[in-house]
Amino acid sequence: MEGWNMLVNRWGKPLVLERDGLRVTITSAEEGVNWLAHEPGQANQAWKHAWQTCRAVHEGRLPAEEARSAVLLAAANSRH
Repeated sequence: MEGWNMLVNRWGKPLVLERDGLRVTITSAEEGVNWLAHEPGQANQAWKHAWQTCRAVHEGRLPAEEARSAVLLAAANSRH
């Protein structure tokens, strides 16, 4: 699995999300997709944008930091 890390686009600064006493640290677009897959509210526009942005980063079409911003926005819009 030596080449596996090459697929991960790490962010310069991890994203730390806290909700209901839980803390989640997300460090890449790939981790962002995993977090999004388990979030409620997948129909809202911020979630859809974050999903598409994380996929684009993973595919090499956007820089990694674009996904960080999109996931942060989705997290802010998913508060309940």
